[in-house]
Amino acid sequence: MSIIWTRRVIIKASLLFNFCALTYVALHASNTSISVSDSELKSSEPVCPVGYTETLTSNGKTCTIPERNTDAVSEAEVDTDPNTTYQDVVSIDPLVTEKPPTPLFTCEGKSSEFRYGQRGSQYILYNYIRAKRQFKCDESITLTTHGDTSFLDNLVVLSQRWQGPISVSVYVPSSDYDDAIKIISYLRQCTVPEIEDFVTFHFVFDNRHMPKSILKLHTTQQGLPYFESQTKVRTSDGKTIVKVTYHGDKNGKTELPTANCSLPAPWGSPPKQTYRNQKKLLYPVNVLRNVARESATTYYVFASDSELYPSPNIIPQFFDMLRRNESYLNLGKHRLFALPIFEVYSNQTVPDSKQELVKMLESGMAIPFHKKICASCHSIPRQKEWLKAPVKEGLSVFHVGKRHKPHHNWEPIFIGTREDPLYDERLSWEGRRDKMTQGYALCILDYDFMILDNAFLVHRPGVKVNKKDPVIGLISQKQNAYIKSTIVPELKVLYGSRPECWL
Repeated sequence: MSIIWTRRVIIKASLLFNFCALTYVALHASNTSISVSDSELKSSEPVCPVGYTETLTSNGKTCTIPERNTDAVSEAEVDTDPNTTYQDVVSIDPLVTEKPPTPLFTCEGKSSEFRYGQRGSQYILYNYIRAKRQFKCDESITLTTHGDTSFLDNLVVLSQRWQGPISVSVYVPSSDYDDAIKIISYLRQCTVPEIEDFVTFHFVFDNRHMPKSILKLHTTQQGLPYFESQTKVRTSDGKTIVKVTYHGDKNGKTELPTANCSLPAPWGSPPKQTYRNQKKLLYPVNVLRNVARESATTYYVFASDSELYPSPNIIPQFFDMLRRNESYLNLGKHRLFALPIFEVYSNQTVPDSKQELVKMLESGMAIPFHKKICASCHSIPRQKEWLKAPVKEGLSVFHVGKRHKPHHNWEPIFIGTREDPLYDERLSWEGRRDKMTQGYALCILDYDFMILDNAFLVHRPGVKVNKKDPVIGLISQKQNAYIKSTIVPELKVLYGSRPECWL
């Protein structure tokens, strides 16, 4: 009994001791936390957030929002790169906490910096003359096109109707390079502001027909910047002389030449014969198409020809359509957005709306594209129904078609993405059927063609007719045989085959 009583006393004493110890520690910690000097109190005042101004008052320090001068930009806010324009400078307000809208899709950005390249025998000057405005991958649609110097005047109308980024590959063998520089300088300085704002030029020339020299429009085209250094040295006879050492490229970075806007446009009428025509060089159309398309900084691209003028407002209407129908963004299904194409007679103007277009077709002033050359090559599925369909506001998908019979020869012009198959660079423009192999690949890959209802293309005024040229005919025969004997078997190995796909 005494043993049990002793154990109880020991347990109670232990509990009492632990309680006292814990109480002592708590009181000591409390006294420490409030024992702070005046200087420590002052230093513990909160630091003002970035973008606010600290002001000392009788009540201590306060944080106020400074007045913002929106009319001036400090040197610290401006990129000093000479290639950077004011349009490139984005003002980021650190005080704004509002979240940006959720993007329609995700994509990776792409550089628009100048670089050299080579594709077979062709040298490439990528982004050689850059547009002032640059776009992120999800901000717009890039119209990609091509031409030699005789086609560049189309950019005046094209840029005004597109109102968005345009990527142009220009074929400039030998002296055509100099003519291209003169024409582009005139276009940028003497015509419409959209040229300088939206159009980026890439130069392409054959290594067998090099320009005599090229302008160094970018610092990356040279080694060290040019400068001189002077050092005093003593000669063997005791004289002191100044030694001058030259470093880098003496010519340095240059600018486009200043155009004389009081003179007639340098492309003239009729246009000057190009070096390409004089030497009867084949036009590497698919090299040019691929260079322009792969240089686009936006995810969506519209690969077209420079003489095809789009109906206005396609870009905002297209993105509005995607917002209303986000199922179009389902990446599990290959799809493209095709536009019907028409042409008008030379004494007519290009229509701005579908209503105008339909009236011109009814009066015979407009016809389907290439009706007199290859009607099946550009006839869209359900074209008659497209013309009769009521015009609605905005943009929608009129019909989902395939490149199957009777449309197996269809050469669609479409809004696609950077991920779609490229054009075969072994084919020339003179050989014809240069887009057919891409269309065949799209068919095998089971692409859907979403035909847009209120968007269309119209060729530069003037209806084309079939002109027989024995030289072109021979080139066309050889290219067609090459397509069937070589390219088609390659495509079947790459993508397989479908019985409904023909070439």
